[in-house]
Amino acid sequence: MLMSYLSIVFILFLIITTLLYYLLPDRVRWCILLLASSVFYLCAGYDKFLIVIVTSVVIWTASHVISCQYNRMEQEIAEQGLSGKEKAAMLAKYKRKCRNFLLLPALCLVIGVLAYCKFATMLEEALWNLFSYPISLEVIVPLGISYYTFSSIGYLLDVYWRKTKHISNYFRFLLCVLYFPQIVQGPIARYNRLEKELFKEHTFDYKQVCFGMQLMLYGYAKKMILADRLALYTSQVFGNLRSYEGLVVLIAIFASVFQLYMDFSGCMDIVSGASQIFGIPLDRNFQHPFFSTSTAEFWRRWHITLGTWFKDYVYMPVAVSKWLIKLITKIRNKFGKEPAKVVNTVIPLLIVWLLTGIWHGTGADYVLWGLYYGGIIICATVFAGQYKRLAEILHVDMTTKSYRVFQMVRTFFVFAGGRLLTAPGSVSNTVMAVRQMFRSFNPWIFWDGTLYGMGLDYKDWCVVIIGLLIVRRVSILQECGSVREMIASRNIVLRWLVYYGAFFAILIFGMYGPGYNASDFIYGNF
Repeated sequence: MLMSYLSIVFILFLIITTLLYYLLPDRVRWCILLLASSVFYLCAGYDKFLIVIVTSVVIWTASHVISCQYNRMEQEIAEQGLSGKEKAAMLAKYKRKCRNFLLLPALCLVIGVLAYCKFATMLEEALWNLFSYPISLEVIVPLGISYYTFSSIGYLLDVYWRKTKHISNYFRFLLCVLYFPQIVQGPIARYNRLEKELFKEHTFDYKQVCFGMQLMLYGYAKKMILADRLALYTSQVFGNLRSYEGLVVLIAIFASVFQLYMDFSGCMDIVSGASQIFGIPLDRNFQHPFFSTSTAEFWRRWHITLGTWFKDYVYMPVAVSKWLIKLITKIRNKFGKEPAKVVNTVIPLLIVWLLTGIWHGTGADYVLWGLYYGGIIICATVFAGQYKRLAEILHVDMTTKSYRVFQMVRTFFVFAGGRLLTAPGSVSNTVMAVRQMFRSFNPWIFWDGTLYGMGLDYKDWCVVIIGLLIVRRVSILQECGSVREMIASRNIVLRWLVYYGAFFAILIFGMYGPGYNASDFIYGNF
């Protein structure tokens, strides 16, 4: 049975792990984390644990052999006194050998497992259409497969590119793969940074432990008070689209925006806080994206580690690839610099966003979602000069606060458009949602009680609105500095009023209890 971050079992598990971690000597603390991470993963199933072990062995073995090959090459260069072209030729020879016999087979295996897990449902449907017979593939989907696969691919490529050193101890590498605060929903780890944090000396720091607990508390409030409450409304509307129209559907789209925001950022707060208790900071994965003034900036603030992963391991390799350089050269010679520049921008971004869409989901709705964001960012990049000249012609002052507010509102609506493509569940449902949205204009739902009969009553909506306003205020303060430091600087009475207020808010307003099943974290399904 999966150990959810929202369960009492997880809290008890975290307390026991923390006690063992700080009571035992520093040299064995990483072993405690490895044991705890293994237990956490085993709760999801022994078969899933076996798959991640096999994947980690393949990646570690490939990186180990590649590292040994490079060491042998350096030894040969030193012994033979090679330099210049001879040294470059030997490097190319070893890289080609490592790529063909180690890198590509390992990458094909781990990407193949990920693709099989993601596309199995589509394969089952294709087999049904082909043979008219129900065929169940009984796919085992390992916990956090998208996250540990991407992290492992990045690690192997970094070793191959000689950007990072091979982790010589397999069990230390396995801890980087399985580390339980980040395995379910990220962030997507860079093992060279995570390894330094996991294995350096840690001493008990009361302040950091308190800060970690406070961050977890804030994350639980976002998830249990806001995200799960909004989920009741969105699931009701999107599950019965034919029954609703007008503003009911429009509100559901906006509600799904805040639901996803609170769900994702809440999980990041929980896992970051849990890791901070051990003195191990995780890579930042969320930085108030609704303060963004453009779609590109939004995706630099939302799921930060996914964006940087695609930039480093997809965008840059494509941008400097030989085939693209040859294509751009031909276009430049035939049509000039501007068309070549456009192609150089469009192709890498288009590939990145198609893959980003497929990473989020394998349906046509997510492919359209990827093309939607890719198209917006490509247009903003290609026509940046034209937009600036248009603003000058229209005498629009792009430095004013009001224009910045306009940009943030525009970015919010762009994101809402993306949610319209995916939140209903399919392309056909998206079309139906748009049709239902424009069937009528029904503002009376706000005062005739209609809005309060779809999962949330009047009090629930008050909780949502007040909660969103509090989160917005906290986000503004976080842009200026650490809110936890601000609270810590206050007197003890005010500090504990804040802590107790947050704790009891979760107890009183949190969505749990008999008959209620806490919804999974949305990004945990990607």
